[in-house]
Amino acid sequence: MKCNIQSGDLVNFYSTFASFQRGYVKRNPGIVLRVDQVINQEPQRFSAMVLWSDSSITNEHSTYLKKV
Repeated sequence: MKCNIQSGDLVNFYSTFASFQRGYVKRNPGIVLRVDQVINQEPQRFSAMVLWSDSSITNEHSTYLKKV
């Protein structure tokens, strides 16, 4: 499995669960700084370090990130 997010991508945090979205309303969009494979996970999983527009940096599960 290949991750659909790469370093340098412009992304928004997205979740269908409203309470997850709330903390990102003022952060979106962000730039992916780094993508890492989560070790010992089947199927393969990826996390991404993101620099958000509010200058915060977080690590997010790649499935919550959508390219802009």
